[in-house]
Amino acid sequence: MMACALAVVAAACSFRPAGGGPRASALRVSSGARVLVFSPHPDDETLAVGGLIHRLTKSGVPVRIVFITNGDGYPHAVMEDLGTAHPTRADYVAFGTLRQREAIAAVRKLGLGGRNVRFLGFPDGGLAELWRTHWARPYVSPYTGTEHPPYHDTVDPYVEYEGRDLTVAMVKLLGDFRPTLVIMPHPNDRHPDHASASWFVTEAMQRAETEGRLAADVRVLTYLVHYPSWPKLTGPAADRRLVPIAGLAGTVWSEADLTPEELTAKRAALAEYKSQLGVMRGFLRSFASENELLAAVDPQVLARIAAVH
Repeated sequence: MMACALAVVAAACSFRPAGGGPRASALRVSSGARVLVFSPHPDDETLAVGGLIHRLTKSGVPVRIVFITNGDGYPHAVMEDLGTAHPTRADYVAFGTLRQREAIAAVRKLGLGGRNVRFLGFPDGGLAELWRTHWARPYVSPYTGTEHPPYHDTVDPYVEYEGRDLTVAMVKLLGDFRPTLVIMPHPNDRHPDHASASWFVTEAMQRAETEGRLAADVRVLTYLVHYPSWPKLTGPAADRRLVPIAGLAGTVWSEADLTPEELTAKRAALAEYKSQLGVMRGFLRSFASENELLAAVDPQVLARIAAVH
């Protein structure tokens, strides 16, 4: 499965052990690339590759971002932002709408217009359930109380919260955009939505390839947001850099050194996520470093994921 499509990744990003840990090679993206970024929640795209997105859009490289959920299932943030101790289902929907507005404002700071953004509206905190136990039966969000997206401007507001439906939606997005580079969460990210997002994208790519809807030699790169002792930083406060994590089996790191302009754009985009900065300020701002790290994953690992369904 996907052997021809994913084999190019290992060749594109190689590293050599340095001091007992991995060392990242320079990330290179061709001027003819088409880049599709999958973000489990609004803000993950900026944390992981905000500087790279700015670089690519300024260079004329087509970039599209897919937000899988609206991030509406965050009780602490809902209580903080909406000033209520007992959020209702309507409050969670209102919060998801707020996060969608923040996402649009953020990606504009990175140089992307609304036509380059897609919202799927799937359940925040529920992607693992869709993968494991709700592949073919509707899941009801414990936050919004719905079994379909409660937002009118999602890709398909009538789709049901089922794993197979999320996969179909992703296959269509892949087929419509035909990316040459897919950027998604690392399958070993410790947040269930992030790991599950990676699994769904992998499944969708396998199906898109089978249907002849995937570009030849597509590359897959992944990013980490939630992992023990991550983000790992080095250097003085004014010049902090992300350091690759050792111990992630089958992971090959590459990095993009950000220019001052790219870092400024990333920080400006991050500042649009006011609902998140209020509750996770230190964590989010730690990603605004002088570089961004991406990782290729062993194609055999992705093949095993896609074989589950």
